[in-house]
Amino acid sequence: MTTEKIIEILDDYYNELSNILGRFSKDRDGIHIDHQDNYRMREIATELVDFIAEHLPNSKHYTASIANYYNQGISNWLNSSSYASVEEIRGAVKSLKIRIERNPELFESSSGSGEIIINNNQTKFDGIDTIANRFHAVVMQLRQRYDNRSTIDVNDEYDVQDLFHSLLTLFFNDIRAEEWNPSYAGGSSRSDFLLPEINTIIEIKKTRPSMTTKQLGEQLIIDITKYKKHPQCSRLICFVYDPEGRINNPRGIENDLSNCENDLDVRTIIVPKHV
Repeated sequence: MTTEKIIEILDDYYNELSNILGRFSKDRDGIHIDHQDNYRMREIATELVDFIAEHLPNSKHYTASIANYYNQGISNWLNSSSYASVEEIRGAVKSLKIRIERNPELFESSSGSGEIIINNNQTKFDGIDTIANRFHAVVMQLRQRYDNRSTIDVNDEYDVQDLFHSLLTLFFNDIRAEEWNPSYAGGSSRSDFLLPEINTIIEIKKTRPSMTTKQLGEQLIIDITKYKKHPQCSRLICFVYDPEGRINNPRGIENDLSNCENDLDVRTIIVPKHV
């Protein structure tokens, strides 16, 4: 199957999920999915998992995420998909589509067939996705030590950096920390991690009481502008750890601060997402 056909199919699923979200009804007891749409959601989740597994190798993170979103969404007394779960599945479809469109070098054409295969870098990007999306679960598990033994607790941005760095070693041999960036507006900054083998920088943030959502967005916008000048950065991943749920609309922030420009492919990931 060609890249264009895969994107077309993902577009169809995205539009269908958008229509399902538009048919949710609201009453004093909550927001409810249409009866027929609830049956369709089970089909969509199964179809998406099978489609991704068959046509996009090394994308297990997406299949696992979609399955988890669906299962979590029906964990209610009605066993019906929640609005948030449908929205999360739609977000995963959009993320996968954008990833294919923004990073064509991740795919190599097989000889004469017009079909796509995934090169080795795809596995590395999947590794970053897994680390980011499972980060909060790792933090929670680290706190559960036998006999209350001492452990690392993630209290500030430096703790987030240390733990994220440790997890990156599962997938990367060359991790360069604290790389200096060009000056901007009279100052200079340092990125958290440079991964030269895939020309990617990972910027780490942790929310705190003294930082508003607006301030976080402004900081990231300034960082994005700086990274455009970095000679080894073609992709920027902004990882924001928000354990207290200080960001009201994480999905909106992710969409607003993820884009693909001529010089830089930017992706923002906020975890966990409190809805």
